[in-house]
Amino acid sequence: MHFSKLGEELKLEILDLAEVIRDTYRIIEKVFDKRIEITLDLEDNLFIKGNRGLLSQVFMNLFNNAKDAMPEGGKLGIKGERSQNRVVVWVSDTGLGMDKATLEKIFDPFFTLKEVGKGTGLGLSTVHGIVEEHKGTITVSSAPGKGTTFRLSFPLVRQPGVNEELEPLPRDLKFGKGEKVLVVDDERNILGALASMTERLGYKVKPVEEAKEAIKVYQKWRPHVVLMDRNMPGMDGISCTKEILKVDPEARVVIVSGYEESGPNGIDDSIRDLIRGYMTKPCGIEELSNILAAVLNRSGIGAGS
Repeated sequence: MHFSKLGEELKLEILDLAEVIRDTYRIIEKVFDKRIEITLDLEDNLFIKGNRGLLSQVFMNLFNNAKDAMPEGGKLGIKGERSQNRVVVWVSDTGLGMDKATLEKIFDPFFTLKEVGKGTGLGLSTVHGIVEEHKGTITVSSAPGKGTTFRLSFPLVRQPGVNEELEPLPRDLKFGKGEKVLVVDDERNILGALASMTERLGYKVKPVEEAKEAIKVYQKWRPHVVLMDRNMPGMDGISCTKEILKVDPEARVVIVSGYEESGPNGIDDSIRDLIRGYMTKPCGIEELSNILAAVLNRSGIGAGS
C-alpha cells in the first residue's frame, strides 16, 4: 500500500489516459460556454500507471481554468500522444493569458487568479503534486493576450495483456542525475520528442516553444544545459543564445539544427567558441546521452565535440 504526499492512499492501476481525459471532458462539456470551441486530438492506448480519480481531478481543474480564462469565448485544444516511451498531453487555450509574475507563482500553494479576475487558478499546486506523484512533469507557457498551454508528461507503460516490455534503453547510455535541461524548439512535435528523450535520461526538463520565453525561463530557472533550436521564427536560436550568454556567461548551450549546414558553420566567431556542442536533427537518444554527459563533464568526451 502506498500513501501519497497529498495525504491519501494512492491506489494505482494501468489505465488509458486518453479514456480518463475523454470521460472528464464529457463531464465538463455541458457547462462550457457554447462560444468556446473544443478540439480533442488524443491517440489511443496512452497507457500509464495512475489513479483514475486523481488524474480526472487534474484535467477537470485544467479545463475549468481554461474556461474561466475565456469569458468571451475562444478555443480549447487537448492533445495527447506517445513520445519516446512517455505520454505527453497539451492543454491549450486562447484566453487572457498570464504575465511573468503570475507564471512564477502559478503552482504555489494558496495562489489564486480569482483576485485579478482571470479565472480561479485554484488547485494548481494540488495539480502539480498529483502529477509528481505519478512520476510526471507539468510545465506552463503563457503570455498576456496569447493564451496558456500546459504540458504534462508521464511514463508510458506496456498495454495490459501484452507480454512484450517497452523497448529497453541501451546499456551504455550516460544518465543524468536530475540536472535541469531547458529545451527550446518552435516545432511542437520535435520539442516533445526531445524533451521526452531528455526526461528518460534522468534530467529535469522545461520545454519552451519561443526564444524570448526561453530567455525568461533561463533567468528564473537557471538550467544546467540548454538544447537550443538554431532556426526559429522571430528571434532565432543563435540570437537567443547571445542573450542567454549576456545573462550568464557560463551558460552551457547546445545548438540543435535540422539543416545540412549544421554544427558551427555560419556562426560568427564572437559566439562560436562559447557554444558547448552541436546536434543535428533527428538525433537519437545515444547521441543526446553523450552530448549532455560531455557538456556536464561526466565523461571523457570533450565539451562541444
